[in-house]
Amino acid sequence: MMVRLLTCCTLLLTLTDHASPATAGIPTDMVLIPAGEFLMGSAEDGVSFDDERPQRLVSVSSFAIDRDEVTNAQYKQFVDATGHQPPSHPTARFTLWHQTVPLPGSEQHPVVNVSWHDAVAYCRWQEKRLPTEAEWEKAARGTDSRRYPWGMDWELFSANSASYWANRTIEFKDGDAWKAFWVTGDGARVSREYGLNGEVLTLQIGTFPQGASPYGVLDLTGNASEWVQDWYEPYSYLHAPLSDPQGPQGQLLKVVRGGSWLKPARNIRVTDRDYALPTDRATGIGFRCAKDAW
Repeated sequence: MMVRLLTCCTLLLTLTDHASPATAGIPTDMVLIPAGEFLMGSAEDGVSFDDERPQRLVSVSSFAIDRDEVTNAQYKQFVDATGHQPPSHPTARFTLWHQTVPLPGSEQHPVVNVSWHDAVAYCRWQEKRLPTEAEWEKAARGTDSRRYPWGMDWELFSANSASYWANRTIEFKDGDAWKAFWVTGDGARVSREYGLNGEVLTLQIGTFPQGASPYGVLDLTGNASEWVQDWYEPYSYLHAPLSDPQGPQGQLLKVVRGGSWLKPARNIRVTDRDYALPTDRATGIGFRCAKDAW
């Protein structure tokens, strides 16, 4: 029995000591997403929005994606090396950097207050790129059509969202309800008590390992929403290609995926689509990078 155990351990060490052809050349801070089909979008289930439909079987080539959202510390290296503009917000109290330095204690939080153009510039500096919307969704849900990165059922403490901070499932029926929570209600109180600058409730990356996707990618929903490559159009799924879709030829808005610390449970679903002007530097939008892997 002892000989058999030692032999198995030796074999395991031998196997794990060499990278497989599929993962060779993939940085250790990235995750390989294998090529293949997955169901993208949502059926008419009473929860999904119109722009998530129709649901389609989409094929995506293999690619690698950052395991974590880009952090303030990583973005500082970019700013220091290139002289690129530090993250900032038009409203000064929402800016989470002091000149060229992130607020103390926020170094491992996802960088926010960055535009789509800033995200593209960072990824290029890393010799990477932004993921497409289809790549992002496959990395988040895998091939079993799950509703959240961790599975089908909503879990209050698997992502940084409005529900996490309220300690109960939060849904907003309209803009007034959102304001009632974040401006005068529980959200406002929690932000003042725990938020960066008394406002912004991002958390350190990897705070919710139980919320990992099927491939082990972290924080794909909640914490910071994420810029992706594609232009946004509400009904683009009607005519989009079924193989490596690159998004429509838009001009105004870019797709943002994954919800954020500001969002209710409905927006933490992996199929939820949001959007912003590519020049926006919101407190809830960050990004991660991807790269080809074939």
